[in-house]
Amino acid sequence: MVVDKTPINLLPADDYTLTVADKARFADEEALGIVPPTHPVLRSTAASVDESQITSEEIQQIVQKLFDTANGQRDGKHASKRKGRGMVGLAAPQIGVAKRIILVDRQVGEGRKAFGKLECFINPQIVWRSRETVLGREGCFSAGPVWGVVRRSVAVKIRAFTPDGRQIEHIFENFTARIVQHEIDHLDGVRFPERIRSDACRHWVHAEELETYAKRYKSWPRHCTLNRWRTYSGLGGNPDL
Repeated sequence: MVVDKTPINLLPADDYTLTVADKARFADEEALGIVPPTHPVLRSTAASVDESQITSEEIQQIVQKLFDTANGQRDGKHASKRKGRGMVGLAAPQIGVAKRIILVDRQVGEGRKAFGKLECFINPQIVWRSRETVLGREGCFSAGPVWGVVRRSVAVKIRAFTPDGRQIEHIFENFTARIVQHEIDHLDGVRFPERIRSDACRHWVHAEELETYAKRYKSWPRHCTLNRWRTYSGLGGNPDL
């Protein structure tokens, strides 16, 4: 593998503060209804939806809120400024609801040049996963400035319910498989930085650097230790370790 060593314009490698642009981006996301990374719901296991209640008004309202939040992020007045953070999935805990409900874009490609239609899955379970795995870049509205390279199964099969109460099974492959695994992790109180074993693969990325990061993440100079992530996200830790 050839690593591009062309000089790039980044903030200092030891700058782990939140810039004005970072704070503006996160405030924009919270305005959509996404809870901050320190919210305790993101660290808890979400409750299954009673099958008899899937079509109830309560659950349908949660589903609608998920779609409203996701579509607001995609189509809102600030959407053009969110380069690198287009929403391809969303889990109910991210909007403060501890229920096992997710949205997944089943058509978007890894380049994210065009979004597909978001679909809702209730009580999703991974019933099979491929032995083959692959490393891929991930970010999250619930991880703030932390991005990284995560190993995931290339394909997974899930069993879930649709909002109209039908039980389905579906196989996801490649990038959409990554999205599904990422969103189901949210239902179990797990975020992607905790899946990364090497600090060198966990990165601190400022809002001003997102476009550069998409091209240069394999050689990103500002690493994020697990302790720094735990401190930032409210899990508890020492950022100096």
